[in-house]
Amino acid sequence: MSPAAAGIPTIIINMKKSRFPFAFLLSFVALTAHYNVARADEKFIYENCMQHLGGGYGDYLCYGMHATKLNDENKKLAKSLRSARHTTAGSRKQLTKYMRAQDDIVSACDLIVNFVSSSQEELAAHTHIDMYDVLAANCRYTIRKQENEFLKGLRATINGG
Repeated sequence: MSPAAAGIPTIIINMKKSRFPFAFLLSFVALTAHYNVARADEKFIYENCMQHLGGGYGDYLCYGMHATKLNDENKKLAKSLRSARHTTAGSRKQLTKYMRAQDDIVSACDLIVNFVSSSQEELAAHTHIDMYDVLAANCRYTIRKQENEFLKGLRATINGG
């Protein structure tokens, strides 16, 4: 199968007129042949997206979907902890306070986007996903993952190990 038939873009360079050294071209081809590049018409696969992080919009989607899934799971864990047999009213209150604090921390992840915008007008005109949005999505995912691990540990402790 030819590269064009496989959907791989073909690069033709006149080596005599090119400013790029031949070694660079070979390195580029060798490196890009190793990676599976996502195409625009491909379906985004949620289950294994964390194995294919590399910057850009796909990372934003992956972190966002995993953070949302973890948030939903965390709410279910918190609900089960609140209704556990040996949970006191004081513990329920502390757990509610903890969950609110985690939500406040997650909202602080957008600080990176706010800091890099030089003005309120620029922030309002922000209509695309860039590396700062990916960093914020990664921040939200990381916090939700830590929260999930903590709640699972708490549940294991309550259930006796």
